[in-house]
Amino acid sequence: MPGTDVPLRILVAGGSIGGLSAGVALHGAGFDVQVHERHPCPMETRGAGIVVQGELLQLLRENGAPPLSTTSCSIRRYLEADGGDGQVQRAPQAFTSWEAIYGTLRATFPADRYHMGSELSDFEEHASGPPISAGGEGQSRIKADLLVCADGAQSASRRRLLPDVTSSYAGYVAWRGTLNEADAPANLVRFFDDTFTFCEARSGGHILVYVIPGGGADTTPGTRRLNWVWYVTADATERDRLLVDRDGRSHHASLGQDEVPAATIGALVERAGREVHPMLAELVAATSEPFLQTIVDVVIPHMVFGRTCLLGDAAFVVRPHTAGASAKAARDASVLASALKRARHNVDAGLGSFEALQLEYGRAMSDYGIALGRRWAA
Repeated sequence: MPGTDVPLRILVAGGSIGGLSAGVALHGAGFDVQVHERHPCPMETRGAGIVVQGELLQLLRENGAPPLSTTSCSIRRYLEADGGDGQVQRAPQAFTSWEAIYGTLRATFPADRYHMGSELSDFEEHASGPPISAGGEGQSRIKADLLVCADGAQSASRRRLLPDVTSSYAGYVAWRGTLNEADAPANLVRFFDDTFTFCEARSGGHILVYVIPGGGADTTPGTRRLNWVWYVTADATERDRLLVDRDGRSHHASLGQDEVPAATIGALVERAGREVHPMLAELVAATSEPFLQTIVDVVIPHMVFGRTCLLGDAAFVVRPHTAGASAKAARDASVLASALKRARHNVDAGLGSFEALQLEYGRAMSDYGIALGRRWAA
């Protein structure tokens, strides 16, 4: 236990959005925080768009972050697979990207406290001295008062702490794609600009589209990206077939943009022509490198294990229909920082307060995502 004038020493395992959210919130609360990310280089992706939620904006605002790059729309539109202009309603909404959130969090968290190429894969508690020590293969062990595991949806920390908890496949997958505005046919840009567009597919599931920041989180018209997600039913056999990459290797949960075989992409484009609105089918066909994510649920019974806790996707994995994964990570981080600050040096009480609040929140988010999946993706 640190002295009354010594800030709590906290290690964060994982340096993506969840880990950085924890780092930003805990550093802002006055704790001595070090974030460790196993990847040796800054993470880059053209990956999926993200609907902006208040929890993330609050975390950034309260910790002096630079402005988050966002796009926006004023209209929500519902299309029919047969074509037409669909039905519209006024519904302002802001959007961003993984790249934009990651860059903003990195700019907010002190660079000298973010350690790349450092994996905290091995940790243990001690009866005397600093309660936690952690390290990785070939690394010196680091001592601290608390370990926050924010190592993502495939969390090795969760598997170690909760070996009986497994992911539950939801029965469908999400095909995703982004298309640079500069590379898109002008008719597609005009059609999807300033809208959050939805369409139910003929055989079930639905596809949605919105515009997100482009490379470097640029929101200048002409540099943005069209972002789409298509939920498609797939039994376990079909899922496993889809998860085979270009080299014939089977993957567990997803395929990246450069991994989907040409034949699989061709079948997806053909299916789009049969299943969804013609403009959406054209968008899918124009996307050269779609990528795939299986939809799963992970629900956990505990978030705190002595002086170790799970946060973000390392705790609950919720369905993307909630548009809440980044918001959940931000809220987990903010609640943890506030609970520890209120508890002062009674770390166990602070962790207990955090767990009580966020277990309930995580379960509610999971239930909400399952309900939305039954309604939209069946």
